[in-house]
Amino acid sequence: MASWEWRRSITNSAILVEVAEGRGIGLAECLRGTGIAPELLITPGAEVTAAQEMELVRNIVTALDDPWGLGFEAGTRTHLTTHGVFGLAVMSSPTMRSAMELAMRYFSLMTSFSRAWHVYRDDELWLYVDDQDIPADLRGFLGERDVAALLTNWVMVFGTAPPVRRGEIGGGYRERLLPLLEQFEIPSADTTGPHIAIFDATGMDQPMPQASPLTALLFEEQCADLLQRRGLRHGLSGSVREVLMHRLNGRLTQENVAAGLHMSLRTMRRRLADEGTSYRQLCVETYGNLAEELLATGLTVEDVAYRMGYSGAPSFSTAFKQWRGITPGRFARAATDRNRPSVRR
Repeated sequence: MASWEWRRSITNSAILVEVAEGRGIGLAECLRGTGIAPELLITPGAEVTAAQEMELVRNIVTALDDPWGLGFEAGTRTHLTTHGVFGLAVMSSPTMRSAMELAMRYFSLMTSFSRAWHVYRDDELWLYVDDQDIPADLRGFLGERDVAALLTNWVMVFGTAPPVRRGEIGGGYRERLLPLLEQFEIPSADTTGPHIAIFDATGMDQPMPQASPLTALLFEEQCADLLQRRGLRHGLSGSVREVLMHRLNGRLTQENVAAGLHMSLRTMRRRLADEGTSYRQLCVETYGNLAEELLATGLTVEDVAYRMGYSGAPSFSTAFKQWRGITPGRFARAATDRNRPSVRR
């Protein structure tokens, strides 16, 4: 992600500290430089930024020399109920398919720092996970944690192993994940792209063990509120926004974005429509918000145009006026006036 300032539940950090202390790492060493107060770890409902949790992970991984299996231990301690209303929403979903769809919409409420999206292909569901924004020294541990949490929680909810037909692991991490994959008898191979888990989708319409549709809707409303409050992006919309943000220096077409997400243009349009948005609307929101943020810092229109990959101020000004209905110069002057301190007489 472009920024790690979005917020996460303190529960993830508390579990990490428990794992570290079990291996002889003291609380002070775990929290060094994170800005996390010790009392926060036992405060219900407390939150930290993603950057703070990531620094906590780095402290632990560095102190223990990043041993293989440490992330598995953290993942198996992360139960679905750890995630509060999100976990309750998943468990009360009507069917396995609806539970999976909900999990993908609110993926950022789980343990992962990665981007994720999914595509149905015949009788399979392909789950893509892209961890390239995560610092390289933390990917192994965090990959272990995510895989362990997914597999163990599936067993806890359904009482059976997840129907994963095969996995494709990128970044050279397959050997590290192999012990857990073999434990669940999941065939795997290396890949050069994002990680992929291919699920058997033929039984996805079976009812969930604790299905309660009305309860699921109530908890999903709370999940949506939580996402908004924490400043998180979600669903395919979030994945599209991330692609747009990471390709500012090259104008993207819808076809480019769909191909980057391993789906057809028609599928991407349909999925975005299901989420109540469109590619054009996401472009307006993403580029418009970024332009506003840059202009508000005092950068000139020319500087913002250059940073956003435009050939010059005129083309950027035309685009900005389409997004916001005013010129970027007028917006910048208004932002300056709003930020100018008032003078008391």
